Amino acid sequence: MLVASLAAFFGYALLLPVVPLWAVRQGAGPFAAGSATGVFMASTVLAQFAVPAFVRRFGYRAGLLWGALLLGVPAPLLIVATGAPAILGVSFVRGLGFGLLTVCGSALIAELLPTGSLARGAGLYGLAVGLPQLLGLPAGTSIAEHWGFAPVFLLATALPVVALLPILLLPKVVPRHHSGRRPGLRPLVTATWRPWLAMLAVSTGFGALATFLPIALDSPAVAAVALFVVPGTAMLARWAAGQLGDRMAEPGRMLAGALALAGLGLLALAGLTAHAVPAVIAVALFGIGFGVVQNDALVAMFARSPAGQASVVWNVAFDAGQGLGAVAVGAIVSGTSFPVAFALLAASAFVLLPVAWRAGRSG
Repeated sequence: MLVASLAAFFGYALLLPVVPLWAVRQGAGPFAAGSATGVFMASTVLAQFAVPAFVRRFGYRAGLLWGALLLGVPAPLLIVATGAPAILGVSFVRGLGFGLLTVCGSALIAELLPTGSLARGAGLYGLAVGLPQLLGLPAGTSIAEHWGFAPVFLLATALPVVALLPILLLPKVVPRHHSGRRPGLRPLVTATWRPWLAMLAVSTGFGALATFLPIALDSPAVAAVALFVVPGTAMLARWAAGQLGDRMAEPGRMLAGALALAGLGLLALAGLTAHAVPAVIAVALFGIGFGVVQNDALVAMFARSPAGQASVVWNVAFDAGQGLGAVAVGAIVSGTSFPVAFALLAASAFVLLPVAWRAGRSG
């Protein structure tokens, strides 16, 4: 499952900053660029809500298979999708596949591992899905700039197709029933809303950075470095949080500090978009906070709700936030500037600090 996630997530990461850049190069403007990510994430969230029923009937392996196919196969259509409606249509279909992949992958961590290993397992899964973002985000833009967009679109098909082989080698795993029942919506929301909001805040920032760093920063080289640093620091911080998390008395204890660090990174970036080295340091601060929140929020949700439900809730926060960040920043920039947009994202993170603090000190 980790090998499959590694390959499939490369197909996602390569195109996350490239499709908005493609939209801009076709003359669609920053709002359409943000909408491409927004539509992708919106369809991802729609698919995620349907995943629990799907895997109860067909199992996680089928979910991963369909996810890889829907994510990868439509990507070459972007070569001829030069208008905004066509770009958004391809993004919508690919998002459905990504929704299946994200929920099935993270839920399998809790289905396959004992409770005492969940934080470390989640950290290991974070490495498997973080490495593609570490390499894929800057590689996608670099390939597009030096060899054109078509090779990126083709590569984004090949890698999810490669993931099909390890997926086929998985056993057929279906969700375990916890205490013989599945919780209703109200108990689920009560158990998870605090870590969910913390996760939403940092994923909104990540969606904005992944979509607009190649456009907001003056130099393509600096943008490529920044796109490497954000997922790199996030991946290592997520793994480190996993190593520490199993030793802590209560999941969620690290959320407030990590959210504050992510907010500081965004606030620093707001004033440093024209300065190469300080801008990279700012996104590194954000990445560290982002990675810790990812792991601690997921483990907190696993501790308070069944694995499949927790995976859906966490992934909805992750992907809805990415889409929200892309669309919101695109709209804000159309009327103001990137520094204003990043400062507003930082403010939203700071506002949620009391909620994140309570998330580690209550059920």
